[in-house]
Amino acid sequence: MKLIFIDDEPIQHFIIQRMIETYLSFQPVTTYYFDATKVVEFLIKNKTNSDELPDMIFVDINMAIMSGSSFLHKYNKLRSGLARKIDVYIMSSSIDPADLALAKKYDFVLDYIIKPLTKVTLKKILEPAL
Repeated sequence: MKLIFIDDEPIQHFIIQRMIETYLSFQPVTTYYFDATKVVEFLIKNKTNSDELPDMIFVDINMAIMSGSSFLHKYNKLRSGLARKIDVYIMSSSIDPADLALAKKYDFVLDYIIKPLTKVTLKKILEPAL
């Protein structure tokens, strides 16, 4: 299983890494990005290579360089050309109704997770996907 986490806060990367190492019965290949534009570039570069594409992407909404909403918009345009389906989850500390509505706007967004990510939520999402 391959995962991508997009969040511009280094502490979030650290927390998620520790949770994966501590609470999961398996170790997915996990890549962390601070900048969503890099993920868009990666997806475009590897769009026909299903072995390189992740199974899941977790994206924060409020980021400096490219917001999560901008990422979702770009992903929506390129996803039909990808060699595999990728499950997308929004992770955010925001409870703004506009942000919550964003999760419903795109059919590929499976859930809106309020930070902090808990071990229960992490296991609920990842373990059934094995």
